[in-house]
Amino acid sequence: MKLNLRVENYSDKKERMIVEKTINWSIERLNLSRFHNLKLTVKLGHMPECYGYCQQMKDREYIIGVDSKQSLRNFVMTLIHEMIHVKQYLNNKWFGDGEYEAEYLEEELTDELWASDIL
Repeated sequence: MKLNLRVENYSDKKERMIVEKTINWSIERLNLSRFHNLKLTVKLGHMPECYGYCQQMKDREYIIGVDSKQSLRNFVMTLIHEMIHVKQYLNNKWFGDGEYEAEYLEEELTDELWASDIL
């Protein structure tokens, strides 16, 4: 798999590292490494109306926005939530608006990532 990952508006190298490690962990855990030439842009910043979003731009090209004014755990959980949406786009498998699956898995996967001690 070739991943093109771009992180925008990060406050310091540690925040960027957290994004990169969470995204790479999610790709492996969600079995997305089989998709070639995946392009992700992660935009960090204050989002008063939501914690995050995922938008498909083109085939295998996505923008993920994350509110960086969250606790570390919620920040990581939001990244994982949005990566579940990337999985839904890539597999073309949505149930309703896709939120049920993302909300159902986000905390379980965040606990799993936390236990892996990579952050």
